[in-house]
Amino acid sequence: MTTFRAGAASLPLEPPLDLPMVGFIRQRQGSQGYGIPLETTAIVLERGATRAVLCGVDIVGITSPQVEALIERVAAATGAAPEGVLLNWSHTHLAPTGGNLDGAIFGDMDGEVSRSIEAFARVIQDKVVSVCKLAAERLEPARVVWGQDEVDLAVNRRERVEGGSILGWNPDELIDNQLTVLQLRRPDESAIATLVGYGCHPVTTGHDLFVYSADFPGAMREAVRGLTGGDCTYFQGAGGNVLPRFAFNTTEDEARRMGLCLGVAAAGSVADQYATPVEIAVHRDSSANIYSVYRPRQLEAPEPELAVAMQPVTIPLMPHPELSEVSALREQYEAELEAARATGDYGKVKVAYYHAGWARKIESQLRDGTAPNEVHGRVNAVRIGDGVIVTGPGETFTEYGISVKERSPATPTLYAGYTNGLLGYLPTANEYQHHGYEAGYGYKSVGLPSLFDPSVEQILVEAGVRVAERLFPEAEPCSESRPWTATGDVPHLEKRRLVHPSRVADRVA
Repeated sequence: MTTFRAGAASLPLEPPLDLPMVGFIRQRQGSQGYGIPLETTAIVLERGATRAVLCGVDIVGITSPQVEALIERVAAATGAAPEGVLLNWSHTHLAPTGGNLDGAIFGDMDGEVSRSIEAFARVIQDKVVSVCKLAAERLEPARVVWGQDEVDLAVNRRERVEGGSILGWNPDELIDNQLTVLQLRRPDESAIATLVGYGCHPVTTGHDLFVYSADFPGAMREAVRGLTGGDCTYFQGAGGNVLPRFAFNTTEDEARRMGLCLGVAAAGSVADQYATPVEIAVHRDSSANIYSVYRPRQLEAPEPELAVAMQPVTIPLMPHPELSEVSALREQYEAELEAARATGDYGKVKVAYYHAGWARKIESQLRDGTAPNEVHGRVNAVRIGDGVIVTGPGETFTEYGISVKERSPATPTLYAGYTNGLLGYLPTANEYQHHGYEAGYGYKSVGLPSLFDPSVEQILVEAGVRVAERLFPEAEPCSESRPWTATGDVPHLEKRRLVHPSRVADRVA
């Protein structure tokens, strides 16, 4: 018989102090201390010749071409095929970079700081490879439990104002509050590891907190480990337009509160479920009274399915601005940068540098004809038992996750954005009319010359559904005539309920 196995590991990242942190452009200095610990964690699954690697990393993300090289390194270290490797970024904004993010986000840097950033990025990547290798070395027989819960902790952040959108709270737009949980257990039902998927920016903390912090994902992992006894990995979901209800605080108190809520919900969603099907056996006993004794009895069951697939995607960009327009913007931004430098406020300098650095880069690309017209990424799917993980290669909006779940061949479906790349913000087609950061100028954060074409929504949703369907050939494919936009009708996992022996024939011991 082919045995399904699982292994897990975690490693601290522990950056040196004073490195610039990525996420808040306005942040005026590097880390001066340590908060909720930054980690990289991994779960490796195996059935027969197939291995899957589920790795979470407390960084904003890693872009091409470094991410492709890192995937190949992890695959070689674990014996998994590259299409079975999922590297998910928690996207905490209080961590150093893990790779070659666009340099304009750091502001003015001297050579020593730049070398320190690059050196620790290499350490992070080495630790990712190491934690995945450790998890692969700890494989043991395992079973699978899936769970779900609804948590009212986050909001759609595309708040409408005159002329467009700002970051805030929009109660009229969709949000996926579904928490999806995968737990791997030993034959005795003890937990090896728990994977928790949830879509929300980890920004309960703000730009004026100068400590390295994993934010709520770190507090959630701590809670799950304490409640289950196993390890824990967090997968960021479709959180591109999602904020914690209470965001940008000057302490980690809200991070710990939110993480505890998520951890309790995650552990509770699987606590009353058995990894192996059971029946209720009953026999009579007596003391002063006669009483019935009910006990679960394990039944024979097939090993959980494990299968992996990957679909390359190409996403077109909208038409580039004219060279003359970018040149004029560059002059304007450089004047604003000099004015910011005169104030002595390094936070203002970084914001001005963000725009000026982008304009310099794009002006150069437009002059020499190297400005890209499209970007490339990958969408992965991993089938684990009756459930599936589907990925998106960037900051997918909450509607992407909802759309994929509504059309997926599996229940549950754990949707993981921020995986195997960081292309940038990936808005829905409808949001372009409202502009704002994500659908207006967020492309500058990854050094692109223009926004993604609105077709990006259908491209990534359709790719996610189709790659999942390859792993469930028994399921009816999603109709081509059905629109690829979200309705908000997300499927829910039904728990297996134990049945009294009197309701099932021939089950009384």
